Amino acid sequence: MRNSTVAIFFLLFLSACATCATTYPTTAEDQAACHVSAAQLTIAKGDCTKGAEQINVALSRPTGNTKTKELFTKNPKSQDCYFAYLEKIIADVSNANQANAAFAKLSNVKTSTVLSENQTNIFFEKLEKVVTNGNISGSVSFVLGDKIDNFPELQSPLHQNIILNRSITNLQGKTIGSRPVAALMEYVIRVGVNSVEGKRIHSLLSTLNIRRNEIATVAKVFPLFAKTRKEEITTRVFLQLKNGDRLLRDDLLQALRNKLQGVEWVSASGPKTTTLIIEQVRNDEKTIPERSQSITYAQHEVNLFSAVLLMPKNASYIYEVISGGAEIEYGYVVSAELDGKTIYDEVIRGRVGGEYQRCQNARIQNVFGGVTSASFEANDDMKDRCNGISSISMQDLRNEVLSKVVEGVSMVPTIKLAQKLNLI
Repeated sequence: MRNSTVAIFFLLFLSACATCATTYPTTAEDQAACHVSAAQLTIAKGDCTKGAEQINVALSRPTGNTKTKELFTKNPKSQDCYFAYLEKIIADVSNANQANAAFAKLSNVKTSTVLSENQTNIFFEKLEKVVTNGNISGSVSFVLGDKIDNFPELQSPLHQNIILNRSITNLQGKTIGSRPVAALMEYVIRVGVNSVEGKRIHSLLSTLNIRRNEIATVAKVFPLFAKTRKEEITTRVFLQLKNGDRLLRDDLLQALRNKLQGVEWVSASGPKTTTLIIEQVRNDEKTIPERSQSITYAQHEVNLFSAVLLMPKNASYIYEVISGGAEIEYGYVVSAELDGKTIYDEVIRGRVGGEYQRCQNARIQNVFGGVTSASFEANDDMKDRCNGISSISMQDLRNEVLSKVVEGVSMVPTIKLAQKLNLI
């Protein structure tokens, strides 16, 4: 009898959830009931995680906490599942973001009062332990700048020292991700530039791979180091252009400034200044005038489906193919001198551009001479003709040539080193 009652209850519950899934309730209270019911069903199937997530949604709705308490009272397994879910969230914490997300989740649970104060405090204590032990072991790696307000223990001298040292180590490595330079400078301001820690950080600045976009931040605390670092990662270059006009020089210099970091472009040569010589030896621009060709397909040459549905009997499909082209054959000699010695000499040559074609004025002409616009592609032949490059801009080709020249310039040893120092 008991099994029969359980089965009937389950079927009724399943029906209710199906209705909830297909027609989502409009009132917040009904939504809470929907999610609690979904949680019970999901947990009954053995999926605690998804069931707990349904409970979380229910708790975000009015009366969700009351309905969840009722579920926990009637079905202790649901509460056990939710406990296991919270335990897993805490155990899975491996970084500062996850730690704070887990804290926020527990705070919501505490506010909802679905668990007793003692139960909630136990979870908070477990999270605090995972975080503090993880900070010490490195399994939960906090660095300067991470939010630690939720974990007071991390503000103790022991943990602050660990966080500081980890931040310094991270900056000393050539990592790509978050770099807590601003937070490190804030730390120095907080403890004092002339404190033991402030002096230690100052002594380590040269090992921190300070980047160009970080120099201004460092300059607020250590101006002399920032000035030295900026000079260290900057190379001075004087550009000389041969066989080119003023417009080419301006365009080339703009392209170099946009794409190369760590280069100061100076107006005259001098000591410790690289003289970059770019000689234009070939720049042949050719334009193929546009021409038009009319293409006609009989109805039987058009794709069957389109021909039957969209064309009158024995009609023709007509369109124009516009073709043309442009190309630049270029050649440049890129050389560089430093302190009277040639440090680079290379030839950059090639061809850019080609032909293009595009289609226009597609139309259908019936046997009586009437014409209507065609909004579909006739066949594969038309697709091949019409889906390529539709136009070529001579200015785009000139910019492409400039990019090739910039690539060559980036290989000049002093400029290449500046790039490396600025991308560390």
